[in-house]
Amino acid sequence: MGKRGYGFIKHEFCNVGKEPYKILGKNLVTQARLSEPIQILEEKAHWYYIEMSDGYRGWIHSANAEQVSEKMWREWLEKPHVLVTDSFCPILSCANLKSINSAVMAARLRLIGENAEYYLVALPDGQAGMLPKTAGIVIQSFDEIPKGTYDSIIETGKKFIGLPYFWGGTTPYGFDCSGFVQTLFLINGFKLPRDANQQFEFKKGEPVKERKELEKGDAVFFSTSDSEPSHVGIYMGNGEYIHSSGKSGVCINSFYPQAHNYREDLDKSYIGARRYRL
Repeated sequence: MGKRGYGFIKHEFCNVGKEPYKILGKNLVTQARLSEPIQILEEKAHWYYIEMSDGYRGWIHSANAEQVSEKMWREWLEKPHVLVTDSFCPILSCANLKSINSAVMAARLRLIGENAEYYLVALPDGQAGMLPKTAGIVIQSFDEIPKGTYDSIIETGKKFIGLPYFWGGTTPYGFDCSGFVQTLFLINGFKLPRDANQQFEFKKGEPVKERKELEKGDAVFFSTSDSEPSHVGIYMGNGEYIHSSGKSGVCINSFYPQAHNYREDLDKSYIGARRYRL
């Protein structure tokens, strides 16, 4: 294990893989957004083994990271940030308003100023850029996201109906099932673990024992391959749930056999639910 280091992701997002050179397809474990704080646990050639802010670990190419001192890293996170709430947001040059980078939903960028129309943010590569105020909200530190509601979680999820499924995805370019759930909860102020099995076992979630007791905003879990939770969605009420499905992308399905959007395979593989208090 190499010397521990600190840094931030400096591109719109990057793939995080199981091993060096293995960051695509089934080897993709998650994605890291612009300005995501990382701890570098190991180095191999030009690859970093990192830990992200949600505790998840994997490999990224060093070109995606900007290393900083531990002191700067910690001070950066304590400062006010802009939480990006739009799906996609250009970051513009202060000099000529040309795009110098871009951010996706749930990215958190350090705030250093503002005017009537734009937030001024510091980027990990040393540049300053501007993003429209309509694209995000100010939070007092990296981790201080105001609590939303279950309705806002679901309404945000509906914006992505029809978006194709993407293995390992955590951005509006394409989500996997747990990345979809994690992102929707995150921008509403609740931090969930990354994977479906981790979300199912998360101690801050209360088990919902009976399907008839499901409430809007509950995470519903399925075992599609073995006895472990392998798929997750968000219950919407009236027997319906929204999820990112490998078969159809982001969609709404029903537990009721008489419904037009009933999924028998998921109905039969349902294993329980968790309620995360916002």
